[in-house]
Amino acid sequence: MKMPTAFHRPAWRRVPRIELDTPIVPRAVAEGVCEEAGLWLGQPLPRRWVRELTARANTIYAHNPRFRRKIRARGVQGRDYLWAFARHWLAGLIWERRPHLDALLPSSYSSGHPLPPKPPVPPQAMLRPRRGAVRTPPPASNRMVRPPARLRRRPDPGYAFAAAAHFHFP
Repeated sequence: MKMPTAFHRPAWRRVPRIELDTPIVPRAVAEGVCEEAGLWLGQPLPRRWVRELTARANTIYAHNPRFRRKIRARGVQGRDYLWAFARHWLAGLIWERRPHLDALLPSSYSSGHPLPPKPPVPPQAMLRPRRGAVRTPPPASNRMVRPPARLRRRPDPGYAFAAAAHFHFP
């Protein structure tokens, strides 16, 4: 009796894995990306995210020929490609599970770009000024200084209506 081909899988066929096919170690990349983001945000990220990023990288590598081809690229291109995707996946995890930290990340991080240099002030301090502290921007010589709000002239409310009256609507 002949077995149907849908149920027959050769025993010799193995699932492709990044660390078996290339010198790249996806766990090291995932740890580096998590540590990079955790240091930049000023908070450690959960260790289980390293396992999730590693598993995701190996799963996509096993099922997507284009991703496999890009990871197997010559030189450091494959490693850099995996780093970019790991950043993208981590940004998704942060967005989904820690939205308060996602607000601190630059928008370019979700597309795989590296984080900019760490700001001199921790990101949390930028969002919440201390009680009683008055934040003033540093003086700049080429910056125009706006007068305080109580001295600025307010536009006439009738002006907007008058300007809109010139447009004819069908």
